[in-house]
Amino acid sequence: MSSSLPSRPSSQEVWERPFVKTHDAWCGDFVLELRLRDVPGPVIGDRLAEVETHCTETGEAPSDAFGDPTDYAARLDHDSAPERAQGVWTVTAAGAAQVPAILVGISAVPAWARGEPLTYNVGQVACLGLLLLVLLSLPLLLRPMLRHPWIIGGPLFAVVFLGVGVAALSSRADLPTVAQLPAPVVAIGLFLAVLVLAWIEYRELARDIEGDLVTSPLEAPPGQPAATARHRRWVTIAPACLGPAAYLAFAALGWLAA
Repeated sequence: MSSSLPSRPSSQEVWERPFVKTHDAWCGDFVLELRLRDVPGPVIGDRLAEVETHCTETGEAPSDAFGDPTDYAARLDHDSAPERAQGVWTVTAAGAAQVPAILVGISAVPAWARGEPLTYNVGQVACLGLLLLVLLSLPLLLRPMLRHPWIIGGPLFAVVFLGVGVAALSSRADLPTVAQLPAPVVAIGLFLAVLVLAWIEYRELARDIEGDLVTSPLEAPPGQPAATARHRRWVTIAPACLGPAAYLAFAALGWLAA
């Protein structure tokens, strides 16, 4: 395949390029697969520029010239960055750990408001165990879930919400109590834990985000914007704030409803 790239006069986010917009599905799958393989953004841009240059010179579509985007990305899997891989999994683990912390923490708030201890019966403990099992399976489920969000992600979220519903119903059932905890300690302690996990998420997301943009070495067409980090603030702050914000919102509702 041709890879005669011009010199790098300027950079442009690949999503702004007309070629990528025309072949959005192929390019999106190609970039996603390389991202999952922890290839740095500028390297992904170089590989995509090779595809664009070849298709522009030959008039071929990327699917005709390079085949399936996932298979082609796998054949290029020699540009991964172990330090980025560690960062991706740190963010994933921190986000996943917030889920049981939020569920247990906000369930303690109504009990705290009523001056009662937080108790768990057999059914609730079983549902919490199911949730932990799903979270521990994330390393195996993350890649197929991103590739097929509706086929894999939909049933997975349905199982999680079903477990939460069964746990709520179990709280009204006359089942044996297997755990009794001080509600204020649990509510405050787990909120602090969620804050720490959110800080870990923010720290990893903010690390070298400008240098990891997927930019093309090809010259931007006239009138097209060059690469910027205009989404930097939201990309780093929004995901990290979701956990603490959800905790406070549901805790307030639980306190008012108690």
